[in-house]
Amino acid sequence: MGKPHAVVVPLPAQGHVLPLMELSHRLVERGFRVTLLCTEFDHKRMMAALRNDSRSQSQRGIEGICFATFPDGLGSDDDPRDGLKLAEFTVGEFKRLIEDVLRKIHEREEDKISCVIADLCACAAVSVAKEMGVPRAAFSTSSLGFLAQIVHIPKLLESGIIDRNGETRCQNQTVRLSPTMPEMSTSLFWWSCFSESMSRNLAFKTALEATQTVTHVDEILCNSFTGIEAPALGLIPKAIPIGPLLSTNRAVSKPVGNFWAEDSSCLTWLDQQQDRSAIYVAFGSFTVLNQTQFQEIAAGLEQTGQPFLWVVRPNLVSGSPNVYAEDFLNRLGNRGKIVSWAPQQKVLSHRAIVCFMSHCGWNSTMEGLSNGVPFLCWPYAADQFLNQNYICEVWEIGFELKPNEDGIVKREEIRKKTEDLLFDEGIKTRALKMKEMAQETSGNGGTSLRNFDEFVERIKKQLSTTGFGD
Repeated sequence: MGKPHAVVVPLPAQGHVLPLMELSHRLVERGFRVTLLCTEFDHKRMMAALRNDSRSQSQRGIEGICFATFPDGLGSDDDPRDGLKLAEFTVGEFKRLIEDVLRKIHEREEDKISCVIADLCACAAVSVAKEMGVPRAAFSTSSLGFLAQIVHIPKLLESGIIDRNGETRCQNQTVRLSPTMPEMSTSLFWWSCFSESMSRNLAFKTALEATQTVTHVDEILCNSFTGIEAPALGLIPKAIPIGPLLSTNRAVSKPVGNFWAEDSSCLTWLDQQQDRSAIYVAFGSFTVLNQTQFQEIAAGLEQTGQPFLWVVRPNLVSGSPNVYAEDFLNRLGNRGKIVSWAPQQKVLSHRAIVCFMSHCGWNSTMEGLSNGVPFLCWPYAADQFLNQNYICEVWEIGFELKPNEDGIVKREEIRKKTEDLLFDEGIKTRALKMKEMAQETSGNGGTSLRNFDEFVERIKKQLSTTGFGD
């Protein structure tokens, strides 16, 4: 029998590609061939980022992983960060395009698919795999709390808490998904965290699709671990926590699926800073700021008096170039470092980092938590508000940055919350405890590592009885 062949299917977004690329590396390490099935646009961005990466040529290979692509349905003028268009694509053309590619791969004898591991919200890939009789599993790129929301949609509908469009009867109603779960505001349902009703309704359709994924698989791999979400885990019988999925400790750094080239010069800059002194600021791949907010961040960081590393994507500011206040960069000197994209896992594990100003995407949340770094929370959309709730209210390892009545987080708020965080010994202690828990669960003998190895063995055993992968 040859190597088993896994097809891994992320949604076309940076935060979904990253953990599934790491999952792919781990499957390769355990004897699999992997095909990463992604959109043409995402594939081009990943390959361009690798070509422009500041790492040496010898570290750019993607051993054991090949790519298959399909169109993303976006026109040349469309913004690939547009969540509305991506949601329309996911509940629309996605199935037809995925089905065509999967069937063509499976028809080739040398590439016969042993299993499909698809993003939880990529229901189409799971349903096609089921039609083909191929073993399949889902992968959740978000928290177990998020997954619990998905699983409980039928009960939420039945009880009348939400209607068929995902809308709630009253704002900020609180619900308890189980006696062991804390009360949760309906405003934290991830589809409720969009400002426009059209976006909320489409996000809810995506959530409904995900409930179908749950029924079509026996197992849902999750980038989380029992120690931080035990109550939610009890609500999801199919969930298998295998997180945190991090590549920091690899002997040789492997491509993680970035859409932008990493600027590793920031690591050299961090080497010059004192221990636990530098603020790391990064808002992910989707967050968009207006020019006023952008300049308030710059002023707030300057007022903290701390060194800082700030990731400023070229498209971070809506509708215009990123414009700094007059003479800001000159005043900054070597006290601040600004890059377009950073090797985040290496940054967060650096001795110089003291806190993480973050949009609270789940990948960033897990990476900060796993390195014992306290948070300044700035959620933008979707499940990021639920993640902020975990960080500030449940784990108590960070503070929320609160906007004013105009929706702007002012420089004074940034300065004050940073000072509060740096002098809070309780938060520092709890953050380091989280790091310890993450290391234990992902290390030898840890629950997450054992869960993943047992999953791999189940797939291999299933293949030996069905003949897939011969």
